[in-house]
Amino acid sequence: MPYVQQFLRVLIPSVLTVGFLSPVAQALDFDWRGQFRAETNTIFGYSNAPAGPTSGYSVPLNADTPANFQNLFLSLKPRILVNDNVSIHGDLWFNAPDTGLFGSNAPTNPTFSNTATGNAILSARTFFTEVATDFGTFRIGRMPLQYGLGLVWNSDSGRRSRLPSYGDAMTLTTKLGAFKFSPIFVKYAQQGPAGATNPALNSGITDYALSLSYTNDDEQLDVGLMFLRRLAGQNSGVIDPFGSTPAPGASLATTGYAYNLWDFYAKKKSGIFTFAAEVPIASGLVSSQVYSSVSGALNAKAEFSESLTVKANVGSASGQSNSTSKFTAFYFHPDYRPGLLMFNYNYLNIANGSGSFYNNPVTNARFLSLAGEYSSGKFSHELLGLVGFADQVSDGATPYFNSWSGHYQTDTSGIAQEKSLGFELDYSLGYDWDEFTRFGIDTGLYFPGSFFKFSGTPTQNNVKTIFGVQFGMTVKF
Repeated sequence: MPYVQQFLRVLIPSVLTVGFLSPVAQALDFDWRGQFRAETNTIFGYSNAPAGPTSGYSVPLNADTPANFQNLFLSLKPRILVNDNVSIHGDLWFNAPDTGLFGSNAPTNPTFSNTATGNAILSARTFFTEVATDFGTFRIGRMPLQYGLGLVWNSDSGRRSRLPSYGDAMTLTTKLGAFKFSPIFVKYAQQGPAGATNPALNSGITDYALSLSYTNDDEQLDVGLMFLRRLAGQNSGVIDPFGSTPAPGASLATTGYAYNLWDFYAKKKSGIFTFAAEVPIASGLVSSQVYSSVSGALNAKAEFSESLTVKANVGSASGQSNSTSKFTAFYFHPDYRPGLLMFNYNYLNIANGSGSFYNNPVTNARFLSLAGEYSSGKFSHELLGLVGFADQVSDGATPYFNSWSGHYQTDTSGIAQEKSLGFELDYSLGYDWDEFTRFGIDTGLYFPGSFFKFSGTPTQNNVKTIFGVQFGMTVKF
């Protein structure tokens, strides 16, 4: 009898479990994708100005030089196939790719001898459903946003992806032959003024977009046009570029905007060559002032063999002139990174120990990079050269727009600022341990140009050569 009772204890729960879960298991197909990243960064020589309040594009001295910090990041992307027409997608982040620093999750009762995981950052950065209908594919939820080369929307998950685009959105993509048409609605997180307790005082940021693309596989041609209407209320948290520069520690004046973006994209492959370009044209209002800007980037690639590839990247991001009658500046998405040092690390945040260390978007700049990549077995090598010039500079007498702070600043130097941003040489070595695991080391040597000598005063900044090393491990599954 005890044996019978023991048998029933095992049999009954098993039958109930199978009975309840079998229909679900048969209806749902569940799988995971994702990546694990760990890396260390060391940067030498990034300081070029004395400590204390500074003007110009200077970086204050910091006792922690060289800078050394590590990142730890895990992304899990579940996908649930409900049926042939409905699927659910998500992206769970453990830490963040730009702020998940080693040792930063201090325990509640620190003992300085351990790192507690209780305060680790876990967030669902995206979660959305995709439904196939007779009218097209419908998506709703918090989803990644990507278009063209990634100058405006960029959700690429590459090794230098730190701040991907995502928002609460609704999209409907309809395919008619070689054409795709998609209306898009996106609502971003409300960024209301500091200290605001009434949600009604917060004004969100909203995108209304229409995307039209044409794909010809025979001609290996992709052409796209996206019209985007971007609106932000007065209390959206966007810095007012025409407001006065606040004193250190003071709240930033915020503003709203309403402007249009016509974003053109094209990609063509011919033989060993591939060309891709994106040109966003902005017009509208920023802080009640006229906004007009034209920027763009062109990527070219030549695949001479399976082992050897040569790449070129040229771009122009408009800057803001000394005139306050019109706004002309354009900021590329911060994940569009032409190199390791010039447009990657935010040296001011590193020196101050606050903010994202990787939020340094291309703006007020024209750049050209040439790179050669060679693969041999499990090893890959890349050598890259990058040169940059400023689009707008100070004349030495009138207030100038500082694209780092987003404000106009006083210039009493009497010295016209020069345009050279300098040049950079990078070398990257990668080793594929297997099809999932990759080890890599990136090194860069950056020679800042005379643009950074400018301080807004008669005393110019000291400019130092910057050397950076990044060693990392990535596991994709």
